[in-house]
Amino acid sequence: MKTSALRLLLILGLTALLSMPVAARSAKRWNDKMPPAAGAPRSIGLYTSGCIQGAQALPSTGPGFQTIRRSRQRFFGHPALIQYIQGLGQIMDTEDLGILSIGDLGQARGSPIPSAHRSHQTGLDVDIWFWLQPRSRPMTTTERETAQPPSMVTNGRLALSPKQWTPRQMRLMEAAAGFENVERIFVTPPVKQALCKGYPGAAWLRKVRPWWGHRAHLHVRLRCPHGDPACVNQPPPPEGDGCDATLAWWFTDEARRPPRGKSKPTPMPEACQAVLAK
Repeated sequence: MKTSALRLLLILGLTALLSMPVAARSAKRWNDKMPPAAGAPRSIGLYTSGCIQGAQALPSTGPGFQTIRRSRQRFFGHPALIQYIQGLGQIMDTEDLGILSIGDLGQARGSPIPSAHRSHQTGLDVDIWFWLQPRSRPMTTTERETAQPPSMVTNGRLALSPKQWTPRQMRLMEAAAGFENVERIFVTPPVKQALCKGYPGAAWLRKVRPWWGHRAHLHVRLRCPHGDPACVNQPPPPEGDGCDATLAWWFTDEARRPPRGKSKPTPMPEACQAVLAK
């Protein structure tokens, strides 16, 4: 290739990179760092602006669970998250409820994911499909790369589909929220509504929060591990089980119009630069 042509390609490539939003450039930079950062496990910063040192990889499969779209390299998390998933999978397996399909955890060093998420940055978040694969037929590796989860909602997203939502999904939610270190579980509002009716007064309902999207999966978030001072917890959920007027709002026309625009990203902690450099 001629020198002039090569120079042109380099200029065009640099121009394209600089034209990317700052957050996207940062995400790509972190995404290029595939191995976990060596050292004792540490979750650093906010769920939406942070990183992780000493992340562990979730095995491809295990009792009661299988990972989805593993080629995206988002199967890393804090050891506490790995233990949580394995513990929940064991409950599913023991009770013969089906196989959990585990979606995104986070990248090997956390940080912004190039697409789809604002959180999942400190190794403490995981997406789990509501749909439960029959234990007698686990998906093949190819199927797990291409499968699409069914939505749990119908009637303009105001009600649960009786075809998809069953007592097994109710038990999944109860088990998922029952771990002491679960901070929040984000779900579509009809799921929260069903849980309020099915488990009136249950203390764990406080952890389950309605949120936009999440029609096909639950998003589990663990609280910061003990002795991890660089990790920043969210403020605790409001008092009560959340089965009051705050839940009713989610079924109004106002709630069905999610806010547009993106908030300004929070700068990453300085400690994350050391994680990136390892």
